[in-house]
Amino acid sequence: MRHILVLWHRWVGLAMAAFLIISGLTGAIIAFEDELDAWLNPQLFRPVWQADKPVLDPYALQASAQQQAPANTLVDEVLFKLPDAQTATGLTERVLAFRLSPADPRATEAVADQLFIDPQTGASLGVRKYGESLFQRETLITFLYRLHYSLALPGKSGHLIMGIVALLWTLDTFVAFALTLPRRQTNAKTRFWHRWRPAWMVKWQASVTRINFDLHRALGLWLCTVLLIFAWSSVMFNLRDQVYLPVMTKVMPFDLSWRSVPKLDQPLIRLPMPWPEAHQMARQAMLEFSQVHGLTIDFEDRLRLDRVRGVYMYSVHSSADLREDRGNTAILIDVQTGKLKGWWLPTKGEAGNTFSNWLGALHMGQVFGLPYRIFVCLNGVALVAISVTGVLIWSRKRAVKKRGKSSVRAAELI
Repeated sequence: MRHILVLWHRWVGLAMAAFLIISGLTGAIIAFEDELDAWLNPQLFRPVWQADKPVLDPYALQASAQQQAPANTLVDEVLFKLPDAQTATGLTERVLAFRLSPADPRATEAVADQLFIDPQTGASLGVRKYGESLFQRETLITFLYRLHYSLALPGKSGHLIMGIVALLWTLDTFVAFALTLPRRQTNAKTRFWHRWRPAWMVKWQASVTRINFDLHRALGLWLCTVLLIFAWSSVMFNLRDQVYLPVMTKVMPFDLSWRSVPKLDQPLIRLPMPWPEAHQMARQAMLEFSQVHGLTIDFEDRLRLDRVRGVYMYSVHSSADLREDRGNTAILIDVQTGKLKGWWLPTKGEAGNTFSNWLGALHMGQVFGLPYRIFVCLNGVALVAISVTGVLIWSRKRAVKKRGKSSVRAAELI
């Protein structure tokens, strides 16, 4: 059995190595995506802040954004979390980034999908297409984000590839852990822990080959649980319907109302009602929803129109949220009647949803502040080290095996 596990770990590990190296490197970088993006693109993220000047009304900012949006694009959202004198001290809190949608919902490509607005003047700071190119400063960091989760490939092919890799990675985590366990001994004179203890350590005084092997084994063992979290959450992101939900629904209940609203026969062409009226309708629906679920609302985040499904998406920050900086408690309401069509609760809902949101937040470094984001960054570096040392182990064994065969052939020729 152990021989089979060794073969699995060797060949699956080699098949995954390049993908895990890409994921580890990009993951280490995008752990600080916002800060790096703002540093590279101050023209988008750092408008000249006037301390005594108030920010504009959310509806005025939305109207200004729509007026300055590129042709054939729509600003189908209103942002309510606006900066002020207290929150405008960081890199990214002074700007509003509106999402742009194609005017024709059937369009597959858009000229740009992000518009940056100065909240005090309403002036456009620039537009970009998220993740468009590695070779443009404006989209470099966002391209690395796309590379991280989909290899920056078009369509769903990248998601499928990375999902398969994530599934193999999840299974291999268990295999790798099993291979670190000491072999069974019938008349063992030492306790299990004493025989397992070397697997957790690196013999720095040994040869380079031994140090490489120890690093591969010890890093994987110490980070086993963390790597499993990142592997399984990657399955959740990329193979949610194909693998994650079929497996997890066997052990946990899920609420899938957020994804259950069907598409309309024809997407909405016109705005159903003025934004202030839609906002008031959404606030009333959220008030009733929060009372039913015992939520305390801290602040409003945004109101977005989904023309394809005919609903408004209204999000707030509540006592159910995991993130501190953004509201992820959200509801879907009918664009005409305001009737509740679905909801999204980060916690305090079904166990499966709470577990999944924690899994996603841990993967993306959205909890526990800066210390955890640093840990996520270092974990990405460790994943690269584990992959590289694994390839080196295989390469050395292959070289030794080749030398052995060459020696045998030479002896046969004598």
